[in-house]
Amino acid sequence: MKTLFASFLMLTAGSAAAHSACNMELAAGLRITDKSIEFYKDDKQAYKILEDKYLVVKGSTLKLSQIQQDVVANYAASIRAAVPEVHGMAVDGIDLAIEAITITFDSLLGEKNQISAQLATELSNLKSDVNRYFSSGDAITFNHGSDGIPDFLGKHFETRVERIVETSVQNSIGSIMIAMGKEVLASGGNMEAFEARMNKFGEQMEVQMNSKAELLEARGEKLCGSMRAVDAGEEQLKKAVPALESFNFIRVNATNVDIAKSEI
Repeated sequence: MKTLFASFLMLTAGSAAAHSACNMELAAGLRITDKSIEFYKDDKQAYKILEDKYLVVKGSTLKLSQIQQDVVANYAASIRAAVPEVHGMAVDGIDLAIEAITITFDSLLGEKNQISAQLATELSNLKSDVNRYFSSGDAITFNHGSDGIPDFLGKHFETRVERIVETSVQNSIGSIMIAMGKEVLASGGNMEAFEARMNKFGEQMEVQMNSKAELLEARGEKLCGSMRAVDAGEEQLKKAVPALESFNFIRVNATNVDIAKSEI
């Protein structure tokens, strides 16, 4: 059971990966389109960047110097560069969850069992939706749902992941208990022997998943670097444009020291 729960934790981690890398925290909402990058606080637009060079604060377009325009452009570029990293992190997390759960249920219930097939299908559909979300050309939102567009990696995404797990557990509990009973019988009713068998299974699964987990960790480190660039770009923007000095869209805590100095 310990290994089974570990698999479910891997699944949940896949949905939260983009939020947890480097202890990243979004302190405001973000909406990205081809022409604008909009920042929200309490569902109200705080400011936006148009065409990656114009700055609109509280409805007014600011007159910027060339230096300020360059800072705005660099900040916008860092945000756009981070988007495919978030996309890749989410997809890799889902792939890891599919493999972990398939290994777990196939080991307990036999290869090509209905439960692992159902889970793999559900997660593959989720992966397809994630890919579609990032390639549709529509607005991409983080930490802010608007105009009927779900907040990616927000409540909509988390609820869907939870539903997949809960439904699968409910549908599989009978089969799992039967499989566990067979394992106990195979151990001659000796619970210590049964526990040893399950621990060995967990160790074997860990070995199989380590290489995949390392790839995901590498992806997380790359995303971390991208988000540090966004955070640094925001700090430069706040210094260059006094009207934004009180804003703080992102916090990145890579060394247990809060980089953020203030909130919006």
